[in-house]
This record gives sequence, C-alpha cells and structure tokens, in this order.
Amino acid sequence: MSNLPNDKKIKLEHFANLVAVAYSDGYLEEHEKEFLSERAEEYGLPANEVKKLFDMAAELKFIVPQNDEEKEEQLSDAVYMAMIDGKVHEKEYDLCLTIAEKLDFRKKDLDYVIELTKKLWK
Repeated sequence: MSNLPNDKKIKLEHFANLVAVAYSDGYLEEHEKEFLSERAEEYGLPANEVKKLFDMAAELKFIVPQNDEEKEEQLSDAVYMAMIDGKVHEKEYDLCLTIAEKLDFRKKDLDYVIELTKKLWK
C-alpha cells in the first residue's frame, strides 16, 4: 500500500474499513462481496490489493479518516454494509456504533443514519 498515491491510499483505507464492517458477523456474503467489488472498482483500486483485503478480513483494524466528509461517507457506507442483508444484526450495530464513535459521532447520529438509510431503501 505504501507505493500507492495518497488519494488511492485513502480510498484503500476506506475500503478496508468497509471490509471490516462486512466481516463483522464472521463471514463475507456474496452480495456483500459484490457491493465491495463495485466500490473497489469505483475507487479504482488494484485487484491484487482488494483480494489481499478480502483474504485478511478477519484481521482488519478500523482506520479513522482525516476530514468530516470522509467520516460521514464512511459511516454511511458502514451502515449500508450492515443493512445489505435486510437488517442490522447486533454485532453489526455494535461495530457501526464503534465506528461512529471513532469518527466522533454519537449513537443518535448512527441511529439517524440507519433510519435515513431504511427510508431510502423503501
């Protein structure tokens, strides 16, 4: 990862956080992998880096972004990943809450993002 340009490093860190959220229930479901693959392609991430992150999903640690826009995007993406199978499981909620707190958001902010995401999906 050290030989990537800075914007790619940021996107790779964001992607790694998404993989960590997706794997929080102990496995990556096919639709989670599809979403992650689409996001990786959108970010222009190298396939070998994406595969490496999938392979080490159980060991990934959350990385805090540096600006508010990235923080909001990461929280929204974390919630989306947690809800992708139709509901937020307890472990996924706990991880999203941990992510929210690390991003300087409160529980009520997370709950708002979850409710907003549910409304958008209807």
